Amino acid sequence: MPAATTADDAETDTDPACAARLAGRRGQLMSHEEVEVVRRWLEVVSTLTSAEAGERFWESDADYYPVRGFPEARPCHGLEQIVQFNVGFQVAWSRYERTPREVVEVGDGRVLACTTLRAEGRESGMVLSGELYTCVWLRHGRFYRVEDHLTLPGALHAFGLAAETLEEAGLRGSGPGRSPEGG
Repeated sequence: MPAATTADDAETDTDPACAARLAGRRGQLMSHEEVEVVRRWLEVVSTLTSAEAGERFWESDADYYPVRGFPEARPCHGLEQIVQFNVGFQVAWSRYERTPREVVEVGDGRVLACTTLRAEGRESGMVLSGELYTCVWLRHGRFYRVEDHLTLPGALHAFGLAAETLEEAGLRGSGPGRSPEGG
């Protein structure tokens, strides 16, 4: 007995764009949607204080590798450790902001967030300010690995790209998730 077909199935035979949309509906996000997930996370990262809130973005078995030079930085394995690190970081800093400068689709479920970090120590008054590059690997719209880097070349190399700039890596230009310089 032949499998039942739908109008959607018939469209995919002739329209590759439709096939891509359907793949997104079936659990595989299209790359521009992955970029939007990372953008939404950047909007709320400084307020994620519970595993429940983190579940919107992180797989339960995810890994997070913060910048090694940060106070108390250590690899975090699993949602509970990731949330604990985030809460501890927030407790130590009276102000913590990550402003996205550029969020770029890398491909194969990978997104690069180029951000500006500003933080001020709650007790020490110490000020952190500078660029932070976050490599995000996504599966089904959630993070399963995230690495923070202080340099763009370090972030690009984490993705396996032998480049020093977004241009050299072929990541700056037009297309979904990519923005022109300064955008």
